[in-house]
Amino acid sequence: MNLPIISQLKETQSTYITFSKALLDFDKSIANGSPCYFTKMVALNLPVWENPNFFINLSALGINTNNPNIVVPKMIQYYMENIIRQTIGVNDVDVPEIAEIAFWKTLNKMGLSTVQSKATVTFINQIVTSNFVTSENNNGWGEIVCVIPNKCKSLETVWKSLTTVTNVVQGVNSDVCLFDNGDLQFEFIGKKDVLDFDNCVFDEVEEKTFDFNTLLLFYTDESGVNKLHGINFIYPFENKVTYWNQQTFTQKTNIAQTIGYQFLFNMKTCNNQATQIAIQSLNDHTHWNTFSQTLGLLNSFLENKMREAQPQSLIS
Repeated sequence: MNLPIISQLKETQSTYITFSKALLDFDKSIANGSPCYFTKMVALNLPVWENPNFFINLSALGINTNNPNIVVPKMIQYYMENIIRQTIGVNDVDVPEIAEIAFWKTLNKMGLSTVQSKATVTFINQIVTSNFVTSENNNGWGEIVCVIPNKCKSLETVWKSLTTVTNVVQGVNSDVCLFDNGDLQFEFIGKKDVLDFDNCVFDEVEEKTFDFNTLLLFYTDESGVNKLHGINFIYPFENKVTYWNQQTFTQKTNIAQTIGYQFLFNMKTCNNQATQIAIQSLNDHTHWNTFSQTLGLLNSFLENKMREAQPQSLIS
């Protein structure tokens, strides 16, 4: 498989990068009439881009810049996508979570330890698919909503190690790409963990404020496994002379004056009957609850603003 060509992050707007594994799975589901739909969103707080912490030099690949708006997409192109096209399973077994494995490993390659890369995860929530737009030439589009509500439960992430991933993978590709060593190998010892969505713990009592600047979107297909679809850089990196950073959003949990965050994506999707049935079942217990909660928070927010605008004598 040829590596995709990934351009630099847009300077004035959000950038979403879809990984090749997801595009392949969506096409397979369309061809086979099987379900494939979005399931989870993960909010990340990536650190500032500075040498030697979160940083990599790609001059060996002919990329002579330290601008992360160029370097990070090219790392996805030459390193992460290079992992995705390999067979990393023991005895050539399929590893559905290969894109997620490749993503966390890419953060490691750019200077973050395993502990530091795991610590970038600050929030997880379900994805709500609100509607479909049918189009015969590409199977259509779907609008999905990612919500970080006003009152967020404190998240304790749980991870699981995939025993199906081999320790060392020998690459055979001769095109321009990036490996872990000069022998064209990838080393996965201690780097086989993925998010265990079913067992992540949300504290019902503890109040917590957290930051985020990037979103990961996950999907599932007939395998039933949550797989990494793509990454959304909400804002590009900004040059601060000695380092680069992204605009960071702060979620002030349990502050009644805010209504949280909502992100709407218009995504290429699989609009077959199996997918629509699965989404309707999933949304039965999430969509209207989220919709009602959002309207309630908006109502409280507007009431507070109206009170602030009234003269104090009228309020009393």
